[in-house]
Amino acid sequence: MDSSTEALQQSLVKLLAVVDRLDARNLQTVQRLEAATAAVEQGVGRLDRGGEQFAQQALQRIGADTQQSIAQGAGRAVTEFEHQLQQAAHGVQWAAQAMDEQRKSLAAARRSLLWIGAMALLIGSLLAAGGTAWIAHRSMQEIAQADFGKDILQATRDGAITRCGDSLCVRIGKKPRYYGKEGEYVLLQDPVVR
Repeated sequence: MDSSTEALQQSLVKLLAVVDRLDARNLQTVQRLEAATAAVEQGVGRLDRGGEQFAQQALQRIGADTQQSIAQGAGRAVTEFEHQLQQAAHGVQWAAQAMDEQRKSLAAARRSLLWIGAMALLIGSLLAAGGTAWIAHRSMQEIAQADFGKDILQATRDGAITRCGDSLCVRIGKKPRYYGKEGEYVLLQDPVVR
């Protein structure tokens, strides 16, 4: 293999390691978000129960010790407090939903990174295979050129190609054979009759 193929393979291995690390971090983040969402939901439940208990106890104490007008005023205060608790509970639920949406988007991003990594590996593999095929094709051309050079050298040694003054001459024999679509080439006489 040549150095560019090895460098490409090393880059692909590094890319896989980065994708694995990102996947692990995304998984940890998703787990933390799920744990935080569960904790928030439990807190909302406790707030609701605590608010209801508080409202009931306050009404019982106020009802036992005060007149009807004081009870009505306390009832309004408890209603306002319940309203504030409900607003706080809604805010916490909204935060829990936002965290769940963020967890889902992180999971989608993780899947997308995995697909991108797989596509990068596929493209890299195709590039490496294409490069190898091109190198093999180029090597075959160079071998063919070397064989042609050897044939010219052998024809020169056998006397089929020689110098005639300042020009080159070829021995074609008494019955020349022609080659090409229009007979534009003459085959050299084979010095050894086979």
